[in-house]
Amino acid sequence: MARVGGLWTKKRAVGVAMHISCLPSAQGIGCFDKNAYQFVDFLCAAGMKFWQVCPLTPTGYGDSPYQGLSSWAINPYFIDLKALEISIPDLPNDECRVAFGAIYHFFQDALSKIRENFPQNEREKLRYFRAHTPWLRPYALFSALKKHFEGKSWMEWPPPYRQYAKIDVTKLAPSILEDGESYEILQYLAYQQWQKLKGYAHEKGVQIIGDIPMYPGLDSADVWSEPKNFQLDENLKPLRIAGVPPDYFSEDGQLWGNPVYDWSYLERTNYDWWRRRIEYHREIFDVLRLDHFRGFDRFWSVPQNALTAKNGKWERGPGEKLFRHFKNIPLIAEDLGELDASVHRLMEQLSCPGMKVMQFAFSHDAKNSYLPHHHHPFAVLYIGTHDNDTLLGWYRHCDESTKDQIHRYFGIDDHEVLWKFLTEIYRSPCFLGIISVQDLLGLDSEGRLNIPGTECHNWQWRMTSGQFAALEAMASTLKAYVLQYDR
Repeated sequence: MARVGGLWTKKRAVGVAMHISCLPSAQGIGCFDKNAYQFVDFLCAAGMKFWQVCPLTPTGYGDSPYQGLSSWAINPYFIDLKALEISIPDLPNDECRVAFGAIYHFFQDALSKIRENFPQNEREKLRYFRAHTPWLRPYALFSALKKHFEGKSWMEWPPPYRQYAKIDVTKLAPSILEDGESYEILQYLAYQQWQKLKGYAHEKGVQIIGDIPMYPGLDSADVWSEPKNFQLDENLKPLRIAGVPPDYFSEDGQLWGNPVYDWSYLERTNYDWWRRRIEYHREIFDVLRLDHFRGFDRFWSVPQNALTAKNGKWERGPGEKLFRHFKNIPLIAEDLGELDASVHRLMEQLSCPGMKVMQFAFSHDAKNSYLPHHHHPFAVLYIGTHDNDTLLGWYRHCDESTKDQIHRYFGIDDHEVLWKFLTEIYRSPCFLGIISVQDLLGLDSEGRLNIPGTECHNWQWRMTSGQFAALEAMASTLKAYVLQYDR
């Protein structure tokens, strides 16, 4: 088969993981404003070649970008409103947390104003964007109907609206159609601003790594508009849902609630939905990190009425049959969790590098593949992921025997842990190292972004302006590490 992944950077490199929402901003959430460009300037000054972000998708209940309302759309909250000369209301004065609730209500109220203020000379470009963006109309109509039905899941809408294919648009209320156009405009604006930011990053020698979630959320435009892609019953309710068996993060496993794919149907369609998705995201990002990669080989399938993920079963995924449609796409496989030889064979077939996570290394087993002495060039090294605690938060919760192993392994004491782990990212033979911005700032658990298996208070952390200034002050020190370790 054709080479898909491979070593897609010719030189050893290092980058930073930070979602857009984590930037400081007057909008109550990080966005594509001057701070995003300033962050690119920091990456350039620090010798960083990559910026890894979470999915850009609009978020729904729980605010998780991994339970998005669309697999394609960009979160309109990321639009720089100041650039559009739209006034920002007073938001809760908490510089270090995202004000999701207040932002949601503001955007709902501002839809008509955004549509009315959209310049006439941009409408031809909007028509072109609409004509060449096939997911736009169903997403915009889904969003407008969701607003009309006061945020309820599409499964709770009146029956005539539950199937996109059966909706007669000519019979919809004018307010719904107007809101639909507003959501199209928001996507046009978000796409333009993101591409401009991405172009600026390229000018500074920075590439963007973007996450591709394995599954869309159940309450999403994807499932609503193309239900045949998923295992649903005749009432459009999930037959089985996604998750993972008991693991490092949870003794009950993780019950995600996403509907699993009907891979037999997708194969009959020549994997059209996935092909469109990957091709589109190659326009959005430079490198694609495939979240929950093992699901392409085998996926954990749980009965829809299960209370935990314990009683699921492994089912066969598409394997290399899906990926034979793609050539020379820079990929990272999120190959964490319970793996077997079949997953490793698939990664080898695709020439796709996997991940090494240092927080998983210290299990009192010298054969643990995450330990630095087992690292190899064809891998991407992390201290932790968005699902882990920060390094210092994790370390302070380690038992004494694990701390002792860390001390003996590196020949350090408590005070040297942070910089020893950071240095290891640069020293490692792995061709790429990614550091979370929270670890660069040396934050404790207050900087944690997500706790798997919980629904509240996640995805809210963001940098304060003071922390941003402290980060920028580190650039020359980090650049010295780049030079010292040939990154």
